[in-house]
Amino acid sequence: MKQFSILRYIKQFSLLILLLAFAGSVGIYRYGQSKQRYIASTTIQYTNTGAKDGYTPDGTPLDVEEIYSSTVIDAALKDLGYQANVDSIRSNCYVEEVIPEEQKKLNEVLLEKGEQSTYTADTYRVFFVGGNDTSANYAWNVLDAIIKNYCEFYTEKYVEEQLQNNAAAVLSEGDYDFIESAQVLDDAVSKMLDYLMSQRTARPYFRSIETGYTYSDLYNIYDHLYSYEIPNLYATILGNAESGDIEVLMSRMTKECEDLQLSITNRSQQSDHLKSLIDNYSNRNKEMMDYHYHNSADADSGKGSGSTEYILKDVEYDAENNDKETTYDGLIQEYVDLNISIRQSEIQKAHKEYLLTVFEDALHTANRRVYSAEEIQGKIDHCSDLVTEYYQYVEETGRELNRYLSADYLTMVSSINVSASVNSKLYLVIALVLFTVVGIVGAILLGRVLDFIDYFLYVDKTVGLPNRDRCDVYIEERSDKLLAENFSCLALKMDSLSDISRDFGRATGNMVLKDFAQIIKSFGDLYGFVGHNGGGNFIAFFPNCPGNKVNVIIEAIGRQVEEYNKLNPEHGIRYSCGKAVSGDDSAFEIRKLLRLAMKRMSSPEAE
Repeated sequence: MKQFSILRYIKQFSLLILLLAFAGSVGIYRYGQSKQRYIASTTIQYTNTGAKDGYTPDGTPLDVEEIYSSTVIDAALKDLGYQANVDSIRSNCYVEEVIPEEQKKLNEVLLEKGEQSTYTADTYRVFFVGGNDTSANYAWNVLDAIIKNYCEFYTEKYVEEQLQNNAAAVLSEGDYDFIESAQVLDDAVSKMLDYLMSQRTARPYFRSIETGYTYSDLYNIYDHLYSYEIPNLYATILGNAESGDIEVLMSRMTKECEDLQLSITNRSQQSDHLKSLIDNYSNRNKEMMDYHYHNSADADSGKGSGSTEYILKDVEYDAENNDKETTYDGLIQEYVDLNISIRQSEIQKAHKEYLLTVFEDALHTANRRVYSAEEIQGKIDHCSDLVTEYYQYVEETGRELNRYLSADYLTMVSSINVSASVNSKLYLVIALVLFTVVGIVGAILLGRVLDFIDYFLYVDKTVGLPNRDRCDVYIEERSDKLLAENFSCLALKMDSLSDISRDFGRATGNMVLKDFAQIIKSFGDLYGFVGHNGGGNFIAFFPNCPGNKVNVIIEAIGRQVEEYNKLNPEHGIRYSCGKAVSGDDSAFEIRKLLRLAMKRMSSPEAE
């Protein structure tokens, strides 16, 4: 049987080992990727004075779950332009407290004593876990967008007022006439001016990096709209008395005037009632004061016993069918507010009545129009586009301001870090090494098994060489192929085998036969294949061995046989040999080459 050789087995099955290592590594890698999750994390700290007590800047309890609230997640996805389910993103977010090591030890001590820790964390670590169908960049982008939008949400809710809405956006949602569209734009710009004025006063030096504007700049932009664009739009509409449907418009404005008049009448009645109550209140207090001072004077002169100092403090009256108690100052303030609202309604009603006269005149005046309806609508659209465009500046500036303000109340302690739940490279290296080792062990086992099979099936146990069956397999594998130019064949026969077996016994004959086989095998292992064809007949094939080299092998075999015979003169080896070379003998078929070699062996004179 062949000698046990690890290197031989590895070399023999090297391709199988490589394929197993590659397939196993790919399989492990794909399995790891199917379980892969990318975890993005960052640390944030609440820095307002009440954070260590668990409160936000406005004094409400801190709720860190707002970090992954639906509002924040939805805004983050819109910023990224991702089409994802909000709940699926929320379910992959979580927040952990960051507690210093000293505090952890203190908490453990308190717990051992049976006491409750009063420590409240102000630092938290925020995590987002991406799915196995996402990438590290996806996890980073999502968490970054969540933190940015949470900073804006936190600042708007607890630090700063919410951003001003674009009131002009309703134009695209409703059916407005020309003059009504102008009024909507007027109101939108007016409200924005009030907002910008307050921001300009509160933060005169803040300038947006992204828009380049201060609140003073934005106020001037809107003031130009309010002072020029809006009046020009009014002048165009009223001067042209243009309407989408003038009769519907007048009917609507008439109804509004009636509603305003009804409101004025009701509020005037309330005002008269309040005025009467205030007068009665004043008179009652005056009477009480007079009574008090009169009794006080009598007491001083010894004519009276004196009275308590009593002045009417509160007034009870029925307002809108509800009993209400108020102080005198509150009563006066309500009276003033009511009269202001009446005056505002009167102004609105007068404005509506003026507009009605304009459009009534338009019904009876021909050839008054200077602009077509399309041109007026174009002016409205132009003005609306300006309002929308400028609103983008205000909104972006407001967002940047909120991010700026949030730095005083909420900071990122660390940048966003993304880690993989499965170290694919490490798993790949481990799999490669593991399956390579498995492949080598398998190759050794398989090679050794094949050695045993080969030994029991294809090895002649007497001489230790491939037997007749193995020789037939070797020949059959090459029988349908043309041999190379220098494919050589030797046929050898131990002629003295029968004499030695007869004279010294079969065992001695087998021993000498084995020795002769080992001499031939030494060349077969170096240059080709040597097998025992039975009965002391040997065949040897040398795939790349020209005629002159075969002659050298024959001579070398002869010398070794001579040396063996000198050492064993009583049972020396006698043999015959024949050779054939494919190129020299023009025999390129292995069976023909073998027959030629055996023929020459039986006729030595043919050499």
